[in-house]
Amino acid sequence: MLQQARRPGVRLRLLATFQKVRHRYDLWRAICQAISIGILAAVPLTGLIQFDAWRGDHRLLFERVEVKPAIGGVLVGIVSLYVIVFLTNFAAGRIFCGWGCPVAQINRFGERAQREKSRWRMAGTLVVATVFNAALILSMFAWFVDLRVLWVGTSATLTAWSIVLAGLVSAYGHGRWWRWGFCKSACPIGLYYSIVSPAHWYGVHFRNESESCIECNACDRVCPVDLAPRDLMAPVEGQGLGASDAPGRNHCIECGDCVRACEWMMNAAGAEPVPLHLGYFRGPQCVVPEPSTPEPVGDQVDPANTRSPARPRP
Repeated sequence: MLQQARRPGVRLRLLATFQKVRHRYDLWRAICQAISIGILAAVPLTGLIQFDAWRGDHRLLFERVEVKPAIGGVLVGIVSLYVIVFLTNFAAGRIFCGWGCPVAQINRFGERAQREKSRWRMAGTLVVATVFNAALILSMFAWFVDLRVLWVGTSATLTAWSIVLAGLVSAYGHGRWWRWGFCKSACPIGLYYSIVSPAHWYGVHFRNESESCIECNACDRVCPVDLAPRDLMAPVEGQGLGASDAPGRNHCIECGDCVRACEWMMNAAGAEPVPLHLGYFRGPQCVVPEPSTPEPVGDQVDPANTRSPARPRP
């Protein structure tokens, strides 16, 4: 199945509609982002692992060490963080990509700033985004340089501030223009997870047993990586660096936007139950019903046969 890129404006309009009301996902995502930034900052700031390129005050397990052990510690720390992310994704799919990855949050800040009609609201969003971006950049910077270099007034201070400001500009540019294109077509970790095939017992799943789906296609249009949430087991072609013909589930970042859109549209239509879910699978996975040819009854068309039922996923 060839997945076509969708216009970002459609997604932004949908986000502006259903994000007027607070959702449980807002709090969960904020907690996940706080944990990610907190871990990233705590490792060097506590002296657990730090390579200090400024004064040579290297730390490993809270003790001063020489250059080689410090470099080894940084490498071990990076690999350890990656292993944690890998185990999380192996157990529950690419859930880190949609909830804990700071790049995804930068994308969301960029979208929020673009869809704000009020200049004051847009300015407020940019301020919050700048604070978040600064926290991320300083947390990464602290792994390699003591942050005190930023205010001691030495010759290295100007260089340090130049690096930080360059990072802020890059983060703003990413959130303003590239956004999910990076996650879909350039993220090396995303490429890896699209190949290893994450867990199939947790994620976005479509169960239309009572045929409650109103076929509004909001879930398709709001997906940030251009997937079809109602049929994630179908192969997807042309998904950036992802493995060719890998199922959509391998590319799904499990951000929950499709589920949130589905809940909003179903509530607005007064229909139930919500057919799209993010969580543990319960029962057989279903796919989008295929159109069927109405069966004639005499000279009339039987309306009961104008829509085929959802088929269980084998």
